[in-house]
Amino acid sequence: MNTTFLITAFCDLSEFEGQSAIVVRLFSASTVSVSFCKLGMFNAWRFSRHNQALIFSSNYPKANYFSNFLFNSFVAVCIYSRIATFNTYLFLLQMNRSSISTADNMQWTGNPFEHFVSIAAKDRLKYAFMSIVLAPIRIALAGIMFGMAYMAAIITLFNLDTNFENPLNGWRQTSKDIVAQLIIMSHFMMGFHRVKVKGRRALPTEAPILVIAPHSSFFDTLPFCCIGAPSVVGKKSLMKIPFFGKLLSLTKPILVDRNEKGSRSSAAHELKQRANLVFNGAKNNGMQWPQIAIFPEGTCTNRSQLISFKPGAFMAQLPVQPVCLRWPNKYDFVSWTWEGTAPLKLFWLSVCQLQTNLEIEFLPVYVPNEAEKGDANLYARNVRAVMARCLQIPTDDYYVEDARYLTLHGKGKLEEFFDLLNRLNMSLSVGEDLHSLQAVWNYLRHSEFSAKHFAVTYNEFQSYLHFPKDQISLRRVFNIMDWQCRRRIDLREFWLACFSKKYTSPIYLDYCQKMFSTTVECLSEVDFVKIVRLPYELSVAEARQLYERRKRFFSSQERIPSSDVDFQKPMIVERKKFSSFNFPPIFLRRRCIEVY
Repeated sequence: MNTTFLITAFCDLSEFEGQSAIVVRLFSASTVSVSFCKLGMFNAWRFSRHNQALIFSSNYPKANYFSNFLFNSFVAVCIYSRIATFNTYLFLLQMNRSSISTADNMQWTGNPFEHFVSIAAKDRLKYAFMSIVLAPIRIALAGIMFGMAYMAAIITLFNLDTNFENPLNGWRQTSKDIVAQLIIMSHFMMGFHRVKVKGRRALPTEAPILVIAPHSSFFDTLPFCCIGAPSVVGKKSLMKIPFFGKLLSLTKPILVDRNEKGSRSSAAHELKQRANLVFNGAKNNGMQWPQIAIFPEGTCTNRSQLISFKPGAFMAQLPVQPVCLRWPNKYDFVSWTWEGTAPLKLFWLSVCQLQTNLEIEFLPVYVPNEAEKGDANLYARNVRAVMARCLQIPTDDYYVEDARYLTLHGKGKLEEFFDLLNRLNMSLSVGEDLHSLQAVWNYLRHSEFSAKHFAVTYNEFQSYLHFPKDQISLRRVFNIMDWQCRRRIDLREFWLACFSKKYTSPIYLDYCQKMFSTTVECLSEVDFVKIVRLPYELSVAEARQLYERRKRFFSSQERIPSSDVDFQKPMIVERKKFSSFNFPPIFLRRRCIEVY
């Protein structure tokens, strides 16, 4: 029985989600039922044994004893079976309520931009012990190695041009190799003891570009140095990081300024030009340019999937060599994402680990065909598919620009949303005339989408708007709306965002109420987030906080007149003011939400 209740309690942990949770909970419920039936049989046997002397002393025949035993067993089993059935019903009811609560709290599934680490209770003591005994020594030794690498980098870059127009030559190239070995040794001091390399690295004349994925964290400098520290394509802001900027300069990087519009095209042109020099074996001042390494995802993810590759590495129309990274460890301390466990905590836990394993696999050189040479996005998708099969993980069409819309504290930009609509030539049909919103709503509420709570997949969304599937801008619009990462969006949220230039208009607010409320049920927290998130450029956390603050003005049974609350008064959320929240009281009445 103790085991049964331990299993039952274990099933209530939040780590279990989806179908696996249902299977485990059903198993636990059935275990409880069987245990109660066994308890009934045991009590019947104990009752009969207790009354055995009384039965035989009364000169009852043995047949009566056995009949009484069977009768007592039957009654006990019936009683305890009913108890077990009722307990199972309560258990499954609690499971159903917890699933509703999970949806109501807007727990995301399949978000590549967040990563939370949960350590088992039995391992916490071990990591606490390692924090005292092992971690300080490792950090001190690694700091010495990094300091030596930094000093060597300063000497190597002394009196050298910073335009990155020529490769390193002579003693500077040798010094660069020494710096790479010192960085590898510093990682070894931190517990990265086992690095397994599979496959053969291609020659620069075979594949001038190395495509590395998935990109997870700062620790990717280890595999980068293990493959020879080639030239890298990265953000210009990385050069401003103390210590790291000097080391990055040794690779003669190609830098991209994401805040400058023309920087991407100029970086792509420079990448194409240098890749051709590497591929043709051209030399400059007697030295050949090294291969170019690029993380095509453009950001760090949790390695659960491969997001869309940037096409820059594939615009050169040259062969590339895919390089797959694996970190086969019990706990994933190497993934630093946009949201989740703090990077400093992950770094400390990784140092406390006895050993961190890394696998580097060089795949065969991928030579593009004529169709891929003419379409860099097609080339990128096909290379990503090859790497995903090797890594045995799925792919998804999220982009690095979508991260701000898919995290709890990320704030979207309404201007970016309208720029995407302009690229889709939808600017003439949205934004100005609110009366056309009536035609949209009349069509939606009488369409087949109303039966599905207006939730559509990407294919349905594309068919609804009559756009080709390979439109990147359309996919970006879908991802912006898919802030719960359920691979479905709400058409009502999409159309309200399209007309959100008039978000202060009474007509706009009236349609917000019509689309998300009925005469019986009123606005839920999720629906409230859908309405205010993008028009007011709020994060999901700020929208939820605003909902909770406004909800306190209203009773759960009675509607308070709108004159009782001043909606024109600016609302302060996390030290920032957001005005014009003119929502009627009907918006802030709680109800159960639909889960799609």
